[in-house]
Amino acid sequence: MAFRDVLNIEVAAGNGGDGSMSFHRAKYMEKGGPDGGHGGKGGSIVLRAIEGVESLERLLGRRKFKGPNGAYGEGRLRQGSDGEDIYIDVPVGTTAFDEESGKVIADLVRVGQTKVIARGGLGGRGNSTFTSSTRQAPRFAELGTPGQKRRVRLELRLIADVGLVGYPNAGKSSLLAALSRANPAIADYPFTTLSPILGVVDRVDTHGSPLDERLTLADIPGIIEGASEGKGLGLEFLRHISRTRVLVYVLDVTRDPVGELAQLQSELRSYDPTLLEQVSLIALNKVELVDEDLAVMVEDELIGSGLPVLQVSAKEGQGLNELRESLFQLLPDRELWAQTHALDIEPDVIREAPLSLEFRIDPAAQGVGIISDGQPERVWKVVGGGFEERIVRFSRYLEEASEYLGNVFKRQGLYSALKRAGAREGDTVEIGPHRFEYFDEDENKG
Repeated sequence: MAFRDVLNIEVAAGNGGDGSMSFHRAKYMEKGGPDGGHGGKGGSIVLRAIEGVESLERLLGRRKFKGPNGAYGEGRLRQGSDGEDIYIDVPVGTTAFDEESGKVIADLVRVGQTKVIARGGLGGRGNSTFTSSTRQAPRFAELGTPGQKRRVRLELRLIADVGLVGYPNAGKSSLLAALSRANPAIADYPFTTLSPILGVVDRVDTHGSPLDERLTLADIPGIIEGASEGKGLGLEFLRHISRTRVLVYVLDVTRDPVGELAQLQSELRSYDPTLLEQVSLIALNKVELVDEDLAVMVEDELIGSGLPVLQVSAKEGQGLNELRESLFQLLPDRELWAQTHALDIEPDVIREAPLSLEFRIDPAAQGVGIISDGQPERVWKVVGGGFEERIVRFSRYLEEASEYLGNVFKRQGLYSALKRAGAREGDTVEIGPHRFEYFDEDENKG
């Protein structure tokens, strides 16, 4: 299976079911009371992190996910069933971004972790809800709300315990093969590793016998200068580096290890300065190709970076036991690391826009909006405040629900806001596509 670490998908949660407009019917009971049940909620779309999957490739056959709608309410107070949530299984380390806003909406760093990325619509209330002392037989019900829809970009930031950082041909693949049970393809040319390769490293005692401890080691594509700007494999490489608990800078002793370390750290700093705060060490590789004095001299220079330095030879096995043990000793606690390195996620809350009123006069010359006395029509357009969303939920029963909605809008301050703005008796009020005549209760009292 090919490795894939970025995938765009479309998700649409299910709509909420409509509430029922129903009245009880029974033998010998000519006029029963309202008994409409509520609609069920729509199914949400949920990301779920699982282990044993190391690529988003498994999702390639499916780019669109739709949650089932909630069922309609029924008579006899029977509530419609909820739509089942749809789970999308993704690898641990997957981050989800809303394509429109660019915000992080999910960051899954632990096996079993879940996050709703599209919330199902709410079910509407049946007419049994709207009875009152003055409204004993409501002939209206509430409609369900639509489910959330969004385009989502999934990015896999590979979670490995240890990441090997280095330029092409530094010997990372050879080191991975020598330390672990992985079998990467190895050749002597740049960019041999085109996608991350994971290996498992077992801890051993001083006699070489395996202990009951292991870690995952990732050979991540070789970095080049300008990677933080997206050159070469650039951001694909850096995305995975950000999720390893320990970084190993693999440097070729036969080249310019001091200069390469500075360049590597510069690229990491440009992408994310916190990467330089990660627990790190230097593996000075290919020491079998130089004399011992030169290797010691280079090691002394690298120690000036403040990082531990180990001389190793992936080819001949020199220093590998010491490197393996150092990795286990340096490894931070997994749960603590996950808690401190999860990306910040803003609460996915739909904030209601504040109420505003837009006034206009529709002139008689346009031949529209002429009221009975032939004067231009005064129109108040209601924007925000949640009024359009509320009225849409009763669009099928506007005439029957007008009294109820009028009372709701009054309690929520719409009438007083219109009056303060200068609305007059007979003015037109627009809420979405619906138009009403403004009625001033205070002027009509008595």
